[in-house]
Amino acid sequence: MNIMANFRTAARQRGQAMAEMGLVVLLFVVLTLGIIDFGRMLMVLNVITHAARDGARIAALTKFERWSGGALTGAELAAVQSRVRQQMGTVMPQSEADAFSVTPFKAAGGAAGEEASVRVQGSVPFIFSFPGLWGGSITVDRTATYRFEG
Repeated sequence: MNIMANFRTAARQRGQAMAEMGLVVLLFVVLTLGIIDFGRMLMVLNVITHAARDGARIAALTKFERWSGGALTGAELAAVQSRVRQQMGTVMPQSEADAFSVTPFKAAGGAAGEEASVRVQGSVPFIFSFPGLWGGSITVDRTATYRFEG
């Protein structure tokens, strides 16, 4: 009888160790996926900020005559939007980058020293989603400004 009691105790301890290991592994996996997602999100936000800055630089180099009522139109507008979305497409699917709003604008007038800005708005989805912990997407609204050089 003593041998059977020892066997049952050992089996219970193995079961307890397995349950504890399952909880620790689950916590470790969730923590690791969260760190990966957070790091990726920081990288994506940094690229979006850089893309907005690059678009503002292109807008600031556009001649004053191409601006109409504080906004770019035609080929110049398309060039700024294309450049910004192309850079964003390096870190996200191009379809997601194309869904972002890219708006160049400036103050009225057009004298040297005024500023051209580009505003980029949209949302970036998380890769991993755990209901109750994190998930969905993060809203992005970045504006970059350069002075006209003309």
